[in-house]
Amino acid sequence: MSNEQPATAIRPEGEAPPTYLGWAIAATALCFLPFGLVGAYYGWRSAEAANIGDGPKAERYSKVARRWIITAVVCGLLVDLVIVGALGLLGAFPTAGPQ
Repeated sequence: MSNEQPATAIRPEGEAPPTYLGWAIAATALCFLPFGLVGAYYGWRSAEAANIGDGPKAERYSKVARRWIITAVVCGLLVDLVIVGALGLLGAFPTAGPQ
């Protein structure tokens, strides 16, 4: 049995965690507004915590922001699929046939 630790991203001491603000804004605009806004909020909180030097809190907010962004993208894709499916069932996409 080995005592190896799992591989994790190691950040140099004093370096702030990523805020994901750009990704959060993109997820808000392009995917699912409510969850994207929550991701942007936690990204902003991560940046604020990093600015005051609270590394553990910045790391925690960064992880929460990333989770909300992923949730926004997945929900946005699911909503888009449901809308396209409903439009297809309603006949919004005509088939090419003899006229």
